[in-house]
Amino acid sequence: MAGFSKIFCIGDLGGYMGADGINPILLQIWVGDADRQWLEAHYFDDKIKRLGNIRSIVPKGPNDRNMLIDACIVYYPEHFADCPTLQIVEKKLASLEFLDFNLGWDVPPEWIQLRKEARKYFKRLHIFEADLKELNF
Repeated sequence: MAGFSKIFCIGDLGGYMGADGINPILLQIWVGDADRQWLEAHYFDDKIKRLGNIRSIVPKGPNDRNMLIDACIVYYPEHFADCPTLQIVEKKLASLEFLDFNLGWDVPPEWIQLRKEARKYFKRLHIFEADLKELNF
């Protein structure tokens, strides 16, 4: 069995200085749990394009400290357009639909450099986290 346990929402701050939460939501990153954790994106803004054709990524491990920055690079690459290494990585991943950081398959060696370049842009994102809990009435 597999299911989703968490959602990260990425967008702008609503209200004065974010007093009203997030608005609008540009995309969501869903965290799935099974024999391995995976992340996939769901878009509210259809102008946002993912890196290549990547539909899901597997982090190095469950709740890995880099999983969210990796997912943001893959699912919201335009935010990281000023990173010099992005174009190199984008070409290498153009035909992939799945990126596995756990096994390291198809992860270009330049990814570590790209992640370093992306950190300052990542810190500028407005990200909200929601743990999914079933309500029992």
